[in-house]
Amino acid sequence: MSGGSASLRTLDTLTIAAGDSGLIRVGDRSYRGYLLLFQSRDGDLAVVNVLGLEDYLLGVVPCEIGPITVRRLEAAKAQAVAARSFTLARLGRRKGLGHDLFDSYLRDQEYRGTERETELSRQAVLATRGEVLEYRGEICEALYHANCGGMTANGSKPYLKSVPDTPGHKRGRKAYCAGRPNSSWKTSVSRDSLDAVASRLSAKKCRLRGCRVDADRSGRAECVVLATDRGTVRVPGSSFRMAMGLKSTAFTVTLRNRYVSFTGRGWGHGAGMCQDGAMAMAEAGASYREILQHYYSDVSLEKRY
Repeated sequence: MSGGSASLRTLDTLTIAAGDSGLIRVGDRSYRGYLLLFQSRDGDLAVVNVLGLEDYLLGVVPCEIGPITVRRLEAAKAQAVAARSFTLARLGRRKGLGHDLFDSYLRDQEYRGTERETELSRQAVLATRGEVLEYRGEICEALYHANCGGMTANGSKPYLKSVPDTPGHKRGRKAYCAGRPNSSWKTSVSRDSLDAVASRLSAKKCRLRGCRVDADRSGRAECVVLATDRGTVRVPGSSFRMAMGLKSTAFTVTLRNRYVSFTGRGWGHGAGMCQDGAMAMAEAGASYREILQHYYSDVSLEKRY
């Protein structure tokens, strides 16, 4: 509950409105707008924060782009436009659930109310108010991710094309996101762990004999082929990544006696804007318009309101 008085209305839904402070306190977080509490279809308690789009973005941008400095402000503006476009493109998809978006990047976008807001993040949202990316007159579902590992991935939309994350999209040049903590990585697991994953994915207990990664042009696993003592199992790259807890689908596999080693690059699905690359572009003097044009193909920046 917020400080001051609050209004409560109960029918099938409980409405909690902000008091004198203009914010609602829930645990250690504060929220703008108001809350709806109701029983979800699975019987759990659903808590929905209802607020305007620009207020919502105030809580999304700093959570998604990370620490913002003056030199990175243009990247934060690009993040605001991408997040605004993403939100508008997804409105109405979950009407049956009683809300539009989840508050986690695992499903939609990271949102923590006012917890992470800063003056610079507010500037980024305000400076781009109403601006969205459009492709042939329709608002883009502007996907983004932490680090592309030097080349973005092909997405399901025509504006989400795989491009080198380099100046002018030229191959052989240093990627904007190179040198960041997640641009390259290595990890190892026991053979027993991979046997367990192969057994779960194939729905039958088996032991691994070999592993092959079939990659697309961006170097991401489209399919992982597991050769086991019970036959061959073909697993979508994204499913294998999630099962193994890998940072991305851009990886290679090396089988050793007792261990399996993964060498990879990037963090996230790889489609759309690379956030580490966007920050590097901003630090190099690029505007948010240039950043957006770099990562999204054949789009236009339009002001909707």
